[in-house]
Amino acid sequence: MKDKMKDKIKFGNLLAASLVVLAVVVSSRAYTQGLNEQVTVIGAYEPTIPEVNKIVVNPQASETEVKLPEMTYSINPAPLNPTFSPEPIPPVKLVGEPQKNLQRNYAKAGFGSYTSPYLEFWANSLRNKDYNFGVHAKHLSSSGKIKDYAISNNSLNLIELQGNKFFGQHTLGAAAGYKRNVVHHYGFKPAELEVPVNDEDLKQIFNRFNASVDFRSTYEEKDKLNHNLTLDFNNITDRFDTRETRIGFKGHADKRFELFDLTDYQQLGLETDVNFISYKDTLLSQKTTLVSLRPFIGTEFNQYSFKLGLNLTFKGDSVSKAYLFPFAEAGIRVIEDALSIKAGITGGLHRFGFDALSSANLFVQSVLPLQYTRERFTFYAQARARAGRSFNFAASFRASTLENAGFFVNDFSSYPYNRFTMVYDDADLLAGRFEAEYHKGERIKLKAFASFEKWTTNKELHAWHKPSTTIGAEGFYNIGDKIIVNASLALAGNQYAKKTDDSEGIAVVKMKPYLESQLGAEYRYTKSLSAFLNFNNLTGARNFVWYNYPGYRFNVMGGIAYSF
Repeated sequence: MKDKMKDKIKFGNLLAASLVVLAVVVSSRAYTQGLNEQVTVIGAYEPTIPEVNKIVVNPQASETEVKLPEMTYSINPAPLNPTFSPEPIPPVKLVGEPQKNLQRNYAKAGFGSYTSPYLEFWANSLRNKDYNFGVHAKHLSSSGKIKDYAISNNSLNLIELQGNKFFGQHTLGAAAGYKRNVVHHYGFKPAELEVPVNDEDLKQIFNRFNASVDFRSTYEEKDKLNHNLTLDFNNITDRFDTRETRIGFKGHADKRFELFDLTDYQQLGLETDVNFISYKDTLLSQKTTLVSLRPFIGTEFNQYSFKLGLNLTFKGDSVSKAYLFPFAEAGIRVIEDALSIKAGITGGLHRFGFDALSSANLFVQSVLPLQYTRERFTFYAQARARAGRSFNFAASFRASTLENAGFFVNDFSSYPYNRFTMVYDDADLLAGRFEAEYHKGERIKLKAFASFEKWTTNKELHAWHKPSTTIGAEGFYNIGDKIIVNASLALAGNQYAKKTDDSEGIAVVKMKPYLESQLGAEYRYTKSLSAFLNFNNLTGARNFVWYNYPGYRFNVMGGIAYSF
């Protein structure tokens, strides 16, 4: 029954749909024909959805386990035997400068104005890997007169021997010599004296003997114990029975270590200086011992270097005393092999004896007050620079505080006041020097320098006979190795001398600046024979290096030289 009902419904629905279609067609045709008809269809519409079978599939991750097989392998080394044989390269032939043909002996002889004979001789061993030996002898004298002044005859005679023995990493050296100076104390005008003075009484003679032995290491390895030992002997006597003998010992040892990683290396060392001095004049007899020990430590890293140490000095004479001076130094290489600077502080105790003082001033008294000079504190700085291959520069500065600094003054206790003695005073010193040098191989050499000294004394009015400034230049020119010209100039600034005045007591004399000048030329006739001509004091001025002691005016010397 139900089926029949469903068929009836389907049939009705179909009939209704057919009627709707028919009505639309008829209405459209009627519209086209101009007819106006309206059809109304009444019926039930029931939409249906057919049943659909869905496939339900859920995605799932597929995990696949992969196992790598264990691999085993082995290496069987096989030597490679190359068969390539390079062809030999012929050595480069180096063309060096031939060694100069050295001569064993060299002699010079000349004669100059102011009746000045000159002789000088050198004898040396030739090239030798085991030893060297040399002899030097010289004579120079003058008997010229200086207008208005007393007799000024003088002479210098010396003979020196030296030699070295080489032992691979050590060198043994020895030297000995004798030197004789004769001078006259001509520093006064005889016409102004009330009592005449015998020329023989003005004569002074210094005899000096010296000898030394030196033993030093010459290791190339930097970590070896470097050492140097020197034993020397000096003796001086004069015409007036003053005698001084000194026996000295100097030692130096240092070694590099690598104790810390902070710096490249550490250097430990010790310096010693021992002097035994015996002095005797007509009024005093004295024996002195001066011992200095200077342990130090140094280090270097990159371009910096440092050195620290102590100077322990013992003085023994009538009173024994010990002194302690620290010293330190720091350096920096600003530009490798082109600019370096170092600065430091130091101090020490020094004794300038009769030998040193008479060498500095030949017109000193035979009886001198000898004292120790104590360098309480000194700051110093030095710089060296190089520009290219031809220019070199150097500068130094020093600031010192001194106790018992010594100065030369005329001795007004001995008539006719023509000899010098010493006065001592505490003083401060500022000093500096600058040098510039130009050289072009062995052909041209030029050098200029300037220095100054500024003294501040405690009791004395001035630093007597200490020039405030010195400016100079030197030159050397080789023309074709045939003509050689050399020249030098040195201008010393103002200095002061101390003298007595009958009415006012002590008076100050301001000495004029003086210029020392020299020009020399040598003509080489052959490699062995040459002639020379030297001019001195070109301006002809009367220069006073010491108060009331004028030097020679313009003078000339000529001679020959021969090597054989």
